[in-house]
Amino acid sequence: MTTDDEFPALVWFSQADALAHLREFDASLDVARHEFELRECRERLQQAGFSTFSYMALETIGRRILRAYTMREMGNVPFTTAYLKNRLYETDPRLVALRESGLPVTWHIDQLEARANISEPRVRSLLSTLRAHGMHSGLILGLPAPRAELRVAVSLTSPASDTHWIDDRVMGGILATSLTVSRLVQPFIDHCARRARVVSLTEEQAGVLERLVRGLSDHEIAAELSSSLHRITHHVKTLQKMFNVENRAQLAYLAARWGWGRS
Repeated sequence: MTTDDEFPALVWFSQADALAHLREFDASLDVARHEFELRECRERLQQAGFSTFSYMALETIGRRILRAYTMREMGNVPFTTAYLKNRLYETDPRLVALRESGLPVTWHIDQLEARANISEPRVRSLLSTLRAHGMHSGLILGLPAPRAELRVAVSLTSPASDTHWIDDRVMGGILATSLTVSRLVQPFIDHCARRARVVSLTEEQAGVLERLVRGLSDHEIAAELSSSLHRITHHVKTLQKMFNVENRAQLAYLAARWGWGRS
């Protein structure tokens, strides 16, 4: 498993990582059987006509992604890295359609170019990146997640120029495959997400964070801690970086959700 220090954080993992985690909690686990299941899933997708299968569990605040836990198998590492690093998801017309309907969305590149706002630089970047990687059509869908702050997204792409071949039979196979993968990898993702929440703070940083969660201003925090406003502001900026958030409001929200300030 590797983590890129980008924004949002991108955490890559393999199916072997997920199965090793399951084995830690169940020594009798038939790893070979699950490896066969996952290999069979990949083969079915390739036989159906898909060249990539991207499984991502996204830890979010609203529509902002804090971390993306991404499976390597059948994924496209360069495309996914660019997609997240450049925040192409913020203007991705496929995601707009998915949010609007809540149903799986099929797409092909010509359709996106005709309907998308191609005057938006990141939309143009997305379309050119898709073409560069031979991703001419595909399907995107959401899956149930065990916690409210997680969003599970599955995206499949193909070099085919249209989507007529993605019929009910193919769709059913994709859903079955996606649910199988999710069942086997989700415990590992949950473990990683919990571990990411373990943040080591100094006593002063913890004091600032607890008071920030209670709604105190920087001036009020400085007064309570008998510190300077400059020092408190520095702590708040440091905490924002540690919690991988963009501003003070997101820091307070995420820290409260993770249990800080309850005392």
